[in-house]
Amino acid sequence: MKIIPLIYEFTKTFNETFNKNLTPLNLESKIRDVGDTLTLKLYESFLNYLDQKFKDSKQRKLNYNIKETRKRTLITSLGYIVVNSTSYVNKKSGERFVLLRELLNLKPYQRLTNEAEYQLIKYSMDENMSQAARHSLRNIILSRSTVSKKIKVLDGSIAENITRCDNQPEVLYIEMDEIHANLQKGGNKICPCAIVHEGYEEDFVKRKKLKNVRYFASSKLSYEELWEVIFDYVNKKYDMDKFKVIFVSGDGASGIKSYTNCFPNAKFVLDPFHYIKKHLNYIFKDDICLRNIADNYLRNDNIKDFEKLVEYQINLYPDQEKYMKEHMHYITNNLEGIKNQNDVDYKVHCSMEGHVNHAFARYITSSPYGFSERGLENKLKLLVYHANKIDLTIEDYYNLKFGSNSYEDINIKIRKLCDIKYDQKLTSNKPLEYKIYTHLPRLDSPSLNNRLKELTSPRQEIYII
Repeated sequence: MKIIPLIYEFTKTFNETFNKNLTPLNLESKIRDVGDTLTLKLYESFLNYLDQKFKDSKQRKLNYNIKETRKRTLITSLGYIVVNSTSYVNKKSGERFVLLRELLNLKPYQRLTNEAEYQLIKYSMDENMSQAARHSLRNIILSRSTVSKKIKVLDGSIAENITRCDNQPEVLYIEMDEIHANLQKGGNKICPCAIVHEGYEEDFVKRKKLKNVRYFASSKLSYEELWEVIFDYVNKKYDMDKFKVIFVSGDGASGIKSYTNCFPNAKFVLDPFHYIKKHLNYIFKDDICLRNIADNYLRNDNIKDFEKLVEYQINLYPDQEKYMKEHMHYITNNLEGIKNQNDVDYKVHCSMEGHVNHAFARYITSSPYGFSERGLENKLKLLVYHANKIDLTIEDYYNLKFGSNSYEDINIKIRKLCDIKYDQKLTSNKPLEYKIYTHLPRLDSPSLNNRLKELTSPRQEIYII
């Protein structure tokens, strides 16, 4: 690949850009624009060099006839590029062969490179799909549907390493809730989600942080199936027989209580947020005095007194009798979970609502768009990876898109395809000096101006070998 013409072109572009209306206010934007131009030209030159080198190679002349060469526009993570793409016909089989597709692992009519797709997917782990479409690629704005389609085709998975815990905790906390998602075909999809942690890292700080927290979520799995996944993780991470107690907390839904199939000795704790805010406050209308009396009745097994208190409220609000009784039955059916809130070993109140909102709901439930079932599952998969602090690499992306070990297989194929060497020799043995002329900005004091001249003055010749 010829490096020298690129440097000449860069020098010309640099001088043209910086000799026109250069001010401290536009200096940064001009530097960015010149850098982007050089980067895109470098990418185009590199691909054109590979195309031409293969066209002139003995291997090509032996096996392929040239069919056509045309310009191909690609959307990259750096911006738009236009490159030469030559197609060939195999002399023996008659099959069509396009070098550019094989080198970049592109499908026919694929304009978005895999590196650009990788950046889209990586950005989607931390933002919604609309934000990823606008900001993940440089100088390019895509549509949300493009990001959605790229997420939808991710069939693979990333193998997460579960290391054995060195310091076995006495208490383990499992919190479970659900996410609601709108579907494109209509209706609402309930997706179970959960976290597993060992309690607070530090009890004495105001802003507490959970220790060794692990996230789980799925739109395909039922509650029972997700409990199996959680059990598999806990069994690999810890010694199950050494736990003093395992607490399972949530809003008391039947799916959450199905933990008994995997953790028969665990203790259920009703989420205080749902208990107080959703149920007691509805019945007693934020009357703190009545609410405290009712809570005292429940914790001391005075169920009849609690029911009489509810009847008193029904007399005040007869039109709400049906709903008040529903809340009353819900509370009495979760009486054991309410009492376990005061268990001496239960030191971390359920914070699942906050974790659901932070990790999932703001991307899923609050989205005004509907998801396809496959796209929803893949979006949740990416959010779980991000919540578990998995830094998505390009290798991970290839494995997600094409299946396990795809990245290495593709690399082997490309290595066999061409032996890339870079022609960086000059036609002359004389070292060349390149000077870029432009006006330096004027600073406020003579001493600063002198210092700037000293720093920018040529102290040695610049050679390219």
